[in-house]
Amino acid sequence: MRGKTNIKLNLNIKLPKLTVAFTVAILAGLALVETAEAQSSESLLKKLVEKGILTEAEAGELRNEANAENAAKPKSWVDSITFKGDLRLRYEMKHQEWAAGSQSRRNRFRYRFRYGALADLQNDMKVGFRIATGSTSNPISTNQTLDDAGHNDSLNIDQAYAQWSRDGFTIMGGKMPNHTKTGWMISSALIDTDYTPEGAELHYDLDAGGLPLSLHGGWHSITESSHADDGMLIGQLTGEHQFSNNTVLKFGLGGSWLFNAGQTKSSSADGVSAGNSETSGNKIASNFNPYFVDAALTYKGWARPLKFSAMYLNNPAAAASSEDTGYSLGIKYGSAKKPGEWEIGYEWRHLEQDSTSHGLSDSDFGAFGVRNVTGSDGNKYYNGTNVEGSLIKGRYQLYDNVKLGFGWGITEAIKNDVSGTDKTTHRFSFDVIFSF
Repeated sequence: MRGKTNIKLNLNIKLPKLTVAFTVAILAGLALVETAEAQSSESLLKKLVEKGILTEAEAGELRNEANAENAAKPKSWVDSITFKGDLRLRYEMKHQEWAAGSQSRRNRFRYRFRYGALADLQNDMKVGFRIATGSTSNPISTNQTLDDAGHNDSLNIDQAYAQWSRDGFTIMGGKMPNHTKTGWMISSALIDTDYTPEGAELHYDLDAGGLPLSLHGGWHSITESSHADDGMLIGQLTGEHQFSNNTVLKFGLGGSWLFNAGQTKSSSADGVSAGNSETSGNKIASNFNPYFVDAALTYKGWARPLKFSAMYLNNPAAAASSEDTGYSLGIKYGSAKKPGEWEIGYEWRHLEQDSTSHGLSDSDFGAFGVRNVTGSDGNKYYNGTNVEGSLIKGRYQLYDNVKLGFGWGITEAIKNDVSGTDKTTHRFSFDVIFSF
């Protein structure tokens, strides 16, 4: 919320009594509205000057008094609440060839709506929340498909957290923002950018030898039960080095540990197509404590910035499996932040079966359909591991608050343990994104 603008009439100004009463009545009403409405008080003052009711000097004196009073008045934490939201409209098409002459295609229209607020309590504490579309059973997607004859859709709690910050320390707890918003440097191959972790995190910014570094640590709750709780401990060191005014390197070195992993179940309906090896009880067979390295080099010496990125991960706890490695290499040209700007990017990604848990990995990166297992019509699409392929993405900033997007994923299964998974999957998406 924005602060109120109060304009007081100085009774020392020599005005007719009727004029004073008239002016006071109008300006007092304007003093009760938000800044957006109070902007009309300036128009009113100009009109009063034009009509000869006020002189320019008298109008200026009223402005000065109002500004002085607002500057002297301490702000309430209510004045520090900021709101933010976005709406994404998407057309999506998935295409996969099952066998010679047999193909599956799925077309979907989807949307994503998110809206939230952040309140600065002015005592080193902040509280935030966000609501979003999607389902309560999928932690890595807030998409809502248009598929139910216009039935009303639900909104869910996507964020609800508190944080305290002082002297470089930040402590957060609750259902927190995605890692891309809190200082981590983690590839979406490991953790989807829609995932909002539940638990607690500690962040610390420091300087070491002139090289900016940050430490990040967190405990994320995965599954709670009466006999065993699943969770993930995660930590990372991030930093950056500026070689010149145009060249910056950012890097991250981290690791995670999914404890009680035997309690975690597959996120897929059929228990196979999500990629990780599993037991007969539809449980994850491998333990997960991967370490991961991320790096990004950006050069801004050309008309548009050029960015190279890379990621490597390895899971030494993979159970009786050599499928424990993942990596990605990417390049992006341009930056779509201002109207008329655009960007285009390419990434090659390789995620072996037990390199990381499929339950948190990128929801738009997969190569599995239900038909591989059940023989149904193949209209399902799962993300996961045991996948490699290309991701091509582009964006264009149409207006300050409107962006256009395009994505094309070309993926295949690495190991073809199930009949049909050796076929290439194509996934196209076209987005219009509104921010407010």
